[in-house]
Amino acid sequence: MSQTESTIDEAGHCPFTIDRAVMTQQWRDVTFAHWPIDAAAVQALLPPELEPDLYDGRAWVSLVGFEMDELRIPGVPPIPTTHRFVEFNVRTYVVGPDGPGVWFCSLDVPNWLPALVARAGFALPYDKGSVAVTRQGDQLGWFVQRTWPDRCEGELVVRRTGERIDAGTDPLATFLTARWRLYATTRGGVVLSAAVHHEPWPLERGELVSVNTGVAVSADLRVEGEPIVHYASGVGVRVALPRPIRMLRLPTGPLVVHFDDDCGFCSACVRVLTKFTDATVSYEPARKLNDPRLARLSEVAIIVTGDGAAASGVDGVAAVLRRSGIIGRMVAAVLRTPGVHVLASVVYARIAANRQWISRRLGLKAACDLPIRGVGSSK
Repeated sequence: MSQTESTIDEAGHCPFTIDRAVMTQQWRDVTFAHWPIDAAAVQALLPPELEPDLYDGRAWVSLVGFEMDELRIPGVPPIPTTHRFVEFNVRTYVVGPDGPGVWFCSLDVPNWLPALVARAGFALPYDKGSVAVTRQGDQLGWFVQRTWPDRCEGELVVRRTGERIDAGTDPLATFLTARWRLYATTRGGVVLSAAVHHEPWPLERGELVSVNTGVAVSADLRVEGEPIVHYASGVGVRVALPRPIRMLRLPTGPLVVHFDDDCGFCSACVRVLTKFTDATVSYEPARKLNDPRLARLSEVAIIVTGDGAAASGVDGVAAVLRRSGIIGRMVAAVLRTPGVHVLASVVYARIAANRQWISRRLGLKAACDLPIRGVGSSK
């Protein structure tokens, strides 16, 4: 795993403007609690295209509560239940092909419509539950009880100090808050990037009153110790249309195809591939992976590793097809064209999610019953 420290504008100013925003909104009473964490814990959650963004050699995780207000799609009237609501998210900091940005591990909201729209439109992991805020003098409290798609609780109560932060004299505060891009990944494994613009944060320091990090634990991020607390009264935000990032570099050298050997459909596909791929390709059950990040990606049914790189989903299929003669190389090239790649990723995701059902319907046997090259005959 390479570890990257990005360059963030020291004054906390966004380096670009967004003339044609797909969405505008106001973020109010934004409350941050930040913890350092081991970079490996963050890397395990990320797709291969992204790396943890480090400050002084450490990754960071934040709990962020705020009130979303005046959420609008330009030219469209306010949508019921999405105009104004509270939100509580778990985020970390990453570097991708488009530069430094934010990776959301979860975003909890109290209404179904924004959760479903954000999952579909931005591929963001929005969750549904009870999300509430309390305000008592200089104290703010954020409380979460998630009910979908899993169950967990979170809490963040802080006290405002009124001490303003000068971005030029607090580079860590700038690193943690001056973020102008979000990254997300679709169910088909396509990594999306969306630019975000707002004015510099009117940051002030805060003090922790109480915290429950259950929502971070639910994302496999266990934080310890006293966090750094920040507060901002609000900013106006413009969000650009999300788009796929630059294509992932495919693995080179000898390839190993890691597949779901409990899936008859996957095993049948591998059996066909062994008839066409050359001797540089071998096959192993995904359960033998000892890399936690790659093991997590085994949910997408196929992972291909090579010299210094890994690919999953449609990119993994393309990597294998490039070793399958001239027709395979032609198909791989078509799969890698941007428009086809997005569509193929959606189709692939649907097949991967329903692969066991497909196996049963077609009566296909799992790998333990298939004498194919590169796969052991017993589990």
